[in-house]
Amino acid sequence: MSLYTVDVYSGSSDSIIRDSHAQGVIVKATQGTGYVNPKCNHQWNLAGQLGKKRGLYHYAGGGNPVSEAQYFINNIKNYVGQAILILDWESNQNASWGSTIWARQFVDEVHRLTGVWPLLYVQESALGQVANCAKDCGLWVAKYASMHWHSWVLPNMAVGSGAFQAITGWQFTGDDVDRSIFYIDSDAWDRMANPNTKPVQITSGGSLDGVSFNGSKLTINGWAASDKATGKAYRYIILTTKDGKEVARTKANVVIRPDVQEAFPNIAGANQSGFTGTFDYTTAMAGQKLNVIFRYTDDPAGNGNFADWYGKIDLTQSAACLDSLGTIVYTGKLRASGWFASDQAVGKANRFLILYDVNAKHELQRVKVDAVKRGDVLKAKPSIYDAEESGFTGEFKYDASLVGRKLQIIARYSDNEQGEGNHIDYWFDPFNGPAMPVVDGKTETSVLVHSFSAESKGDKTQLTFK
Repeated sequence: MSLYTVDVYSGSSDSIIRDSHAQGVIVKATQGTGYVNPKCNHQWNLAGQLGKKRGLYHYAGGGNPVSEAQYFINNIKNYVGQAILILDWESNQNASWGSTIWARQFVDEVHRLTGVWPLLYVQESALGQVANCAKDCGLWVAKYASMHWHSWVLPNMAVGSGAFQAITGWQFTGDDVDRSIFYIDSDAWDRMANPNTKPVQITSGGSLDGVSFNGSKLTINGWAASDKATGKAYRYIILTTKDGKEVARTKANVVIRPDVQEAFPNIAGANQSGFTGTFDYTTAMAGQKLNVIFRYTDDPAGNGNFADWYGKIDLTQSAACLDSLGTIVYTGKLRASGWFASDQAVGKANRFLILYDVNAKHELQRVKVDAVKRGDVLKAKPSIYDAEESGFTGEFKYDASLVGRKLQIIARYSDNEQGEGNHIDYWFDPFNGPAMPVVDGKTETSVLVHSFSAESKGDKTQLTFK
């Protein structure tokens, strides 16, 4: 049984809290005896509205541990009993880093004030500093395979627990998002937050696990389970606008989910709770944030008596990269290569590159380009429409009049053969027009070479042209 969580502070985006992979959110509340997270209440409330388990942490400033514990509890007293309480013990901005008694004094004071033993967050290499808390407190340890592990898949690595009998939680990423797994179920989380809490029976749940494209097909997968699903043999995935207008529906396939069964053994049908379904992606869906409904129903058409679970998908995404840009001196061309993928490109079959003068604020040239297959982009951005066909290469006429001018490349999808009409653009960063080749002190738009020779000189090769 396990729960996945994220942890957030004042600089965190709400999208992290909304991440469908996370069943829990841990919010920074205070630091030292002079800082309160200005977004704490907002982040706490948002997590609660989403039905997620919650925690609150104090970042140790290394001052008087009793005073810091009192400051922490005074600022979160209305939430005590609803959240796991945590001491964040790390080296940055911590005047007492290295102490082996500071954390003990802090947790004792928190327990005296609340009756709750806090969890200890600490990096694996510093477990000795909090070892004397092991008999009373749980351990949330930080250890990463790398700072570029941007995934909810657990790294295959050993994590130590030091003097603690076991690891309660493991933070396994810390770059783009702080992701953690807690080896407890929902009831255990509640008991850690409030030791006097009676176990609550979880009877329903769900998660939107992923969105992916294959050409013009949109696939949605996740899980939903409910004790109210009994007797409802038909499954549907339904897409609606934010105001509830239905956009599309499809029958869902059943996926066996032993992981859900393990995490939520008390939910009826958890082992067969997986949903997956494929839609024809249309312009009516593009550019919208849609509600996703996983539905159990007794009606073959998807209506009748039903039990629903709700999630959201974002079909407004775009991403792009200008891989290379440079002059081709023998033809007087400026070549641009890269990729541009957008959910809003559906129905816009005409692709263009536009060369734009930034200072003059007008278009200089426009060229139509063909799609280039980019399997690497599909792998990196499977949730963006037609990522596999997102590549482009185009050439503009280039001469000395463009050298040094502030230019910009615009990638465009359009439903018009001339590139106007309905379109979606991506503006790459401005650049200065690159220099032209110079021969005998003169700028040349083309260079004729009769012959050349190459000579190796150490780790370099010298080319001689005639």
